[in-house]
Amino acid sequence: MKKISNILLLAMLGVLVVLGACSSDVSEELPSAVSRFTTEYFPGLGVKSYQQLKDGGCIVQLSGGPTLTFDSDDRWLEIDGNGSVLPQVLMYDQLPPSLYEYLQATEQQTEVYEMKRDRYYYKLTMFDTVITYDIATGKITYPGMDTSSSAGSH
Repeated sequence: MKKISNILLLAMLGVLVVLGACSSDVSEELPSAVSRFTTEYFPGLGVKSYQQLKDGGCIVQLSGGPTLTFDSDDRWLEIDGNGSVLPQVLMYDQLPPSLYEYLQATEQQTEVYEMKRDRYYYKLTMFDTVITYDIATGKITYPGMDTSSSAGSH
């Protein structure tokens, strides 16, 4: 009986060693620029998952935090706070200055839940509205806005 329990104990130890060797820190898989970005703007949040995309970009899900999508050049395309507001320093550093100044002027810099960008626009999702910034013209728009005046002039 003692021999069987020793064999069973060794088998369980072997399984634990194999499982321990397989579980690696997901953050080690991140490209260095993506890792720096997540560490700078979301310190203390570990990486829950990392997925490489076919186009060379990636999606990073932070533990208890946002989901970030990066392009093949490791530039952010989308940052979804998943119900939490995004850090002000992130918006200050990553948005065009006139867009961030607009957020400050309208006291909305603490109300952004999601940021998206492409070659043409930045799109900020708030609790009850969406703000769009046209990169070419610098024009800021949102649903229900009076289009006869510029939002940036308020």
